[in-house]
Amino acid sequence: MDTPVESPLMVCYISGMDVRRLHADVTPFMSGLLETCPSTYFVNLPSNELFPTLVTGTPPNVHGVWGVQYDPNPSVTTLDRWIDRMPDVVTTAFQCLRHFLDNTYDLAAIPPRRRRHFRFTRTKYKRRNKRPEALFDIGGIPSVMDVVGAGRARYHFSSSPNPVADALPQLCEHDSLIEILELYALDRHQQWNLNDPSETARFYGVVDDFVRQLHAKCRDNGRVLMLVSDHGHEPITDSIDLCAQLSEFGLAESDLSYFIEVSSARFWFRTPEVRKVVTEWLSTLKAGKLIRYDEMAEYNVELADDSYGEYFFYLDPGHIFFPHDFYHPLANLFLGLTDPMQRSRLQDPRHKGNHGHLPHFAAEKSLLLVADPDYQVDAAAADILHVAPSMLTVIGAVPPATMARPGLFRRR
Repeated sequence: MDTPVESPLMVCYISGMDVRRLHADVTPFMSGLLETCPSTYFVNLPSNELFPTLVTGTPPNVHGVWGVQYDPNPSVTTLDRWIDRMPDVVTTAFQCLRHFLDNTYDLAAIPPRRRRHFRFTRTKYKRRNKRPEALFDIGGIPSVMDVVGAGRARYHFSSSPNPVADALPQLCEHDSLIEILELYALDRHQQWNLNDPSETARFYGVVDDFVRQLHAKCRDNGRVLMLVSDHGHEPITDSIDLCAQLSEFGLAESDLSYFIEVSSARFWFRTPEVRKVVTEWLSTLKAGKLIRYDEMAEYNVELADDSYGEYFFYLDPGHIFFPHDFYHPLANLFLGLTDPMQRSRLQDPRHKGNHGHLPHFAAEKSLLLVADPDYQVDAAAADILHVAPSMLTVIGAVPPATMARPGLFRRR
């Protein structure tokens, strides 16, 4: 039987839901869906920002959203030179205040003299939540929202610890052909609580109950529910101070540029000598892998040049960089005091769980499931580029030519 012309779809994108933690005693409803409904695991990308790829069906080198790009010759004003004379703790504190007042101002913890070398391509959830245009025409590439049309597509974001009360009432309430909920709470919860197994299991139960009630609401409103998870989380066992090591080598910031994420770092070198010193040291680390930009094609990211990074270093699960370019003591204090989910920041500002590793690790295993036994899946294995066309084929839309992969689900 062919897919109907229009089958309204509710996409529940549960960032960070680790399929290894779906057990009948903790998540009885989702465990039951895995047994009775069509699903497939898919391979993700080595990135902390996967949403643009999920909704465009294209890799970062196509839609352009992948952290930062390097600008070797930024404009520097007289005011910039005066600001650079101030202590980093002062300039970054002012930047964090600016970010608090204007969430479009990104990466506030990076000192201005380093920050001005970067062109930001990140969208992240704050921009998507406040600025819906970030969901459409991403880097000139149509998203599933573009295909359906703004009038029949809705996006919701929730980081609430009680999604049944705070998110569920907003869903399936409009005549939309596709709704996407980005449920971020589980991702954040594991970042700061994964060292507590009982608390982690409790919150997985909260998410499971939400999915159960969302599924019932979808059924009552004639909608198909699709679950998407693009990675899990690994408990953190140790951290590496990359900045301290660079200082031990006697390297100045004028010798190289770098961007440090929690589980990875990227580098741009200004001399062959500095490149040799740093890459040889990184190659000795047993906790990760050093990758040159033209080797990223192995991971579905075909970079034409080194603007996104000349070299990348990806840590293995369980390891993080600290400090990193998202850490600031004042921001850490504020978040620890104001968000109970992040209270553990006050005792130790290092993540308790994280992701963003190379995709072959179990922590990166990802799930795509249609919660309707009337559908079947046409592939036992897939990658992240299959997700967007699968959304479109379920609703009966034709994926655009930019989506190279086929949809994976069809009615029996």
